[in-house]
Amino acid sequence: MRPLLPYLLVFGTFSASVPAAELLPVKINGLEKDKALEQVVRRAVALPEAQGKGETVSEGRLGYYVSNINRLVEDSLEPLGYYHPVVSSRMERDGNRAQIIIDVVPGEPVKVRDVAVQVEGDAGKDRFIGFWLEGFEPTRGEVFNHGLYEENKAEISQALLDRGYFDMRNSVHEVRVTRAAQSADIDLAWDSGIRYRYGAVRFEGHDFEPGLLEQLVNFETGKYYSQPQINRLQESLAKLNYFSSIEIVPDLENKQDGTVPVLVSLTQGKRSSQYASFRYGTKTGLGVEYGVERRWINSRGHKLDFNVGWAQNEQSFTALYRIPAFQWLDGWYGIGLVTRNEEYTSTSSRYIEGSFSRSGELRNWDLLASLNVRRERFDEAIPDIDQSLGNTLYTAVAYPEFNAVWRRSDDPLYPTSGSAWYYQARSGYEFAQSQAPFVQVTVKNKRIRGLGNNSRLLVRGELGATWSGNYPYFPPSLRFYAGGDQSVRGYGYKEIGEYFGNYNLGGRYMAVGSVEYEYRVNPEWAVAGFVDVGDAFDRKPNANFGVGAGARWRSPIGPVRFDVAYGFNGPDPGFGIHFTIGSDL
Repeated sequence: MRPLLPYLLVFGTFSASVPAAELLPVKINGLEKDKALEQVVRRAVALPEAQGKGETVSEGRLGYYVSNINRLVEDSLEPLGYYHPVVSSRMERDGNRAQIIIDVVPGEPVKVRDVAVQVEGDAGKDRFIGFWLEGFEPTRGEVFNHGLYEENKAEISQALLDRGYFDMRNSVHEVRVTRAAQSADIDLAWDSGIRYRYGAVRFEGHDFEPGLLEQLVNFETGKYYSQPQINRLQESLAKLNYFSSIEIVPDLENKQDGTVPVLVSLTQGKRSSQYASFRYGTKTGLGVEYGVERRWINSRGHKLDFNVGWAQNEQSFTALYRIPAFQWLDGWYGIGLVTRNEEYTSTSSRYIEGSFSRSGELRNWDLLASLNVRRERFDEAIPDIDQSLGNTLYTAVAYPEFNAVWRRSDDPLYPTSGSAWYYQARSGYEFAQSQAPFVQVTVKNKRIRGLGNNSRLLVRGELGATWSGNYPYFPPSLRFYAGGDQSVRGYGYKEIGEYFGNYNLGGRYMAVGSVEYEYRVNPEWAVAGFVDVGDAFDRKPNANFGVGAGARWRSPIGPVRFDVAYGFNGPDPGFGIHFTIGSDL
């Protein structure tokens, strides 16, 4: 290591005449082939340098940096297994500008020679704990990385606690480093003690009637403790949207006779929330929306939500009363009422619908079954019927409906690998005019694949089919249409369908596909290009293409997308603007 006294004498001479210097970014030699190691050294040095620019510092402070920099580099390399680095540093001056140059020869790292990791007590026969022991790192022959060692040691301790070994202790934790042999021997042992079982579950901090929240407990008293089951209870409570904070912990102070009580501490949130917004759509026109969510209306946990929307071409009102249904699957009984009016150039309909539903969750599935009754008035020209009779029709249908959504991804907000399936099935009876049965099925799939660190490929496909004994009286609001933000971009909402004159009759069938490539330019923003194609049709499909590009913003509330697309077909070819907010899956 080169002595630093001559440099300090030089710096003292400069400091007498020059009060400050411009410190340029530090230069590190010898680690060009190991960028990760170079970044560790650069962070350890922590000089106050600007990105690509100089930073003005006093000569006294500059001398302090130089006198300590070699030691800082050596200390930063040792936790990574490099116990014998050769570090030298020098200063180069150009007038009032100064740059520190560090030469590093890391040398041969210390490697693990022997590993002894074991658990005594009840956990010695626990297969789950055995997996953690088998996967301990660093292994024989690997570089002894202090951080990796401590991380794996902590993970085994946490795994023991997660499995209910609350008396566990790390009885042996020793690492013997032999510098001459460049080797490290690891010796670790835990005494797990017994594995505890669930005791009573106690809920505190809520005003709901006894027994309501207890239905969400997904484990039985007397069964072995397991943290994933506790996490599942936490998720179930959070989805109720009753509470502003939820804490679930084993009550270790009261553990006895091999059982441990579970304490659930809750803080109820605001009882009501409201929202209002202005919106604009190329088809709907200018509009406003207002909604209220009454998170609970009584001690039994019932909820009430309603929403009112008014736009130039659409008006709607939705109300949903929900009753907890926790005994079979986490979910709700729902009683809903929806009214909607749509007035477009190519179609016009007004309907009111009542429904009774049951929702639930099963592993990765979100399930919803409902019974619906809908009365609809619509204006439409029916082919092969005398058009002088007028075109205002009425229909009424009763139908059960089943929806299932399956999702899996590596990130709920910005997945680089994921898939989602959407299934919907309806079967019912038109009892007012045609008295004909019908069946309708829809399937949609979305897939996301990462292409390197900054790119993603998003693929989407959707198919639908309707079978009806008297299709002209089938409600237009339940028919298939294509076009819009979530369908074929470059076309207006419900613009694609079977036309008779100026009337868009929708379609018995629907097929839509999309391929999108996205490139992230920084952590918050991305650009995308896409091709969409689809149709809603009765017999033979047409390929209605939409091609476009857009911007993506990774906002705190989820992805925000802005697209401009050109639709090549349809009744009104041209450009369309699309704006959406929400999860990619």
